[in-house]
Amino acid sequence: MTAVGRGDQTAYAELSVRYRPLIAHWVRRYLSDAWVVDEVTQDVLLELWTIADRFDPARAVAPWVRTITQRRAIDRLRKLCTERERDLRIGARDLDVVDHASVERAESVLDRLALRRALRVLPARQREAVVLRHLVGLSGPELGVVLGVPTGTARTRARDGVLALRRVMTAPSGTSP
Repeated sequence: MTAVGRGDQTAYAELSVRYRPLIAHWVRRYLSDAWVVDEVTQDVLLELWTIADRFDPARAVAPWVRTITQRRAIDRLRKLCTERERDLRIGARDLDVVDHASVERAESVLDRLALRRALRVLPARQREAVVLRHLVGLSGPELGVVLGVPTGTARTRARDGVLALRRVMTAPSGTSP
């Protein structure tokens, strides 16, 4: 980061390659629209270039980048909410225009509801393994420790649960998988 602060473009390119996916991941916690996520990610990378000389080399880079990312994402979220409220207040929103972020959120809610229903069908051991592995984000070894079983057994339960979920969620409604 110190090299970036001195204007080293190669160091900045390396920083960009290393942190771009992580920055986008952090931004997605606040914003769902892919275009906005990309835009905010680019804004953060540009800001890193312009303020790199303020970085304290005695500190870790990732938390500093994350703080900047969170601030930019929250700023954008506030701006979007303010714009939406203003548009609604003055009646400027055209009803024929599709709000892609709202559609994505609605689809996400429907997907979560379908997932909850499907999870209820799974045997308890598979359900627990799937939730811990894919929703909580535990690694295979962590999953084994939490479940109190060997890592291979934990991974198998999670895999079998995902396969069963896929069958349940793709089965036509009113039929059993």
